[in-house]
Amino acid sequence: MKRLIVLLGIMGSLIVSSWPSFSQRDPNARCLLECHGKPDFKREVVPGQFKSLYVDYEQLKVSVHKEKLCVDCHTDVTAIPHQRRPEQIHCLQCHYQGNVVGAPVRERPEKYKESVHGKAFERGDPNAPDCKSCHTVHAVRPPTDPLSPVYKANIPKTCGGCHIEIYTEYVESVHGQALRNNVLESAVCSDCHREHDLFPPDDPRSSLHPQNVANTCARCHSDVKIMERRGVPVKQVEAFKKSFHGIAIEFGILKSANCTSCHGYHKILSSRDPRSPIHPLNLAQTCGQCHPNASDNVARGRFHIIPSDPEAGIVFWVSQFFKWLTISVLIGLFLHIAIDLYGRFRRAGGTSHE
Repeated sequence: MKRLIVLLGIMGSLIVSSWPSFSQRDPNARCLLECHGKPDFKREVVPGQFKSLYVDYEQLKVSVHKEKLCVDCHTDVTAIPHQRRPEQIHCLQCHYQGNVVGAPVRERPEKYKESVHGKAFERGDPNAPDCKSCHTVHAVRPPTDPLSPVYKANIPKTCGGCHIEIYTEYVESVHGQALRNNVLESAVCSDCHREHDLFPPDDPRSSLHPQNVANTCARCHSDVKIMERRGVPVKQVEAFKKSFHGIAIEFGILKSANCTSCHGYHKILSSRDPRSPIHPLNLAQTCGQCHPNASDNVARGRFHIIPSDPEAGIVFWVSQFFKWLTISVLIGLFLHIAIDLYGRFRRAGGTSHE
């Protein structure tokens, strides 16, 4: 009998030691001990189909919300155990500009409501992402944590959970390949599309609206430190803005070509890659989208050149010729005006003297 008691005691100790190691003094202990800390805790959604309501304490205690109470988010729960299903939580009750609880705000999260995701959520789209779709529920980690789904290296995979086809294109691109090689400066989804204020491309507020594309790309491609480390010249941005295409867009002619018109967007490839739209063998077809008569001769041309740069070759010399021609004509014009005025004053002075 004694042996049986000892054996039961050992088994009991093993079972207890396998439970989550939260303290009774933990403010969330009752929620976890009585219900949500049990791995088999679930509810029946429809007959025969169950949803897990288990909360992993090990994940909760390393999350950014580890000091928060369950009821800080589930504000409608007034008694434990609660009898009815809690309402949908609202992250914006803490995460807004000027909040009094000290919740971090990188940008205006309330813009989510105006975004394509927020609008879809309001319409009742079951596939529309909300905060927890990207940040998770209880295991919310800071974006600087490599285990966070919104850590920069993880963002493409997180977005790819819904945008599968785009993700498969991105991983083949120069940006995706660089990220795979741990180049965290490489562009990911949120660098181009933004995070919470994600608008459709035809919305002027969108970072990918035709009038904004060049500035969006320029955030990285005009950064000398980033580009020099990768051996990518930065003059393309200035060259584009001074080109016919760039000037046309600046004046609101949105059908003019922008960066994505030639380079593509998700599957941007090196100009040396035969699949790239800017590979010499594909340039006629790429330019032909806007210029129907474009021939293979376009591949002989030079792109992203700055007329004031000596590397522009003959374009530089033609630019210099017209620059000095204009200056010479203006100097001659001013001299002519000065001589004419001088003569008028002399004649006027002589007549008056007589």
